[in-house]
Amino acid sequence: MKGKDKIAFFIYLLGVLTLFAFGIAYLICPTIMPYHHEAIGTPWETLGLGVQVLLQALIKMTAAGFFVCALSIAVILFIPFRRGEKWAHRAIPILALVMLGISLYVTLKVAWATGASTPWPASLVGLLLAIIAFVISPGTAKITGKERIYETS
Repeated sequence: MKGKDKIAFFIYLLGVLTLFAFGIAYLICPTIMPYHHEAIGTPWETLGLGVQVLLQALIKMTAAGFFVCALSIAVILFIPFRRGEKWAHRAIPILALVMLGISLYVTLKVAWATGASTPWPASLVGLLLAIIAFVISPGTAKITGKERIYETS
């Protein structure tokens, strides 16, 4: 990998580690996240069992989404991205933009509707970093025979 690809690699790797961390936090959360408590404005104990079970299921599914996205990006990052395969340079930011774009939309919507302190800044920073990594290393490989020559422009 060249210098720009290495920088992009480490930016994407930081994103993968962050997605895994959010996945772990959501997976081990015994109830719902603190900002969810803030948004609903009702103590956990006063919620009916059905509501508690449903909210916990939604939290665990969100954890699964973080894990699936992180694992997908990690596999693409460590194998085809490192090989310089052009499609990998496109797939990683697409995955990141979908996951983090939806996350940003949802967390901002909850924050605006309820005044809760949602983690929307983390989604925004992740989106910006994914865009920066893509701009730094967009995967503009030219294939000449069996070798890859990277454009420097």
